[in-house]
Amino acid sequence: MDGKIFEIVKKHIDEYDYMELLSSCGCPKDEFDIESEHISRLINPESDTGEIAEIIAKTFEKYFGNPENPKKFLEIAEKIRIDLTE
Repeated sequence: MDGKIFEIVKKHIDEYDYMELLSSCGCPKDEFDIESEHISRLINPESDTGEIAEIIAKTFEKYFGNPENPKKFLEIAEKIRIDLTE
């Protein structure tokens, strides 16, 4: 796994704070590291926003059991895509 990709994904996944686990529940800062690592292995700088959103949705479904519409993650996916191409 590319460390740069992981750091970009982790930054944005942590900021998104799925289910407010970091801000409301007092979970540790590494709460989303497994999910961020999983996403990082599946994307690359050529991934488009829709593809990244789909991967995020499937990852959260896999690890949290909540089916999600990928459209919910388009904004975060776009931020990840922009950082990957810089």
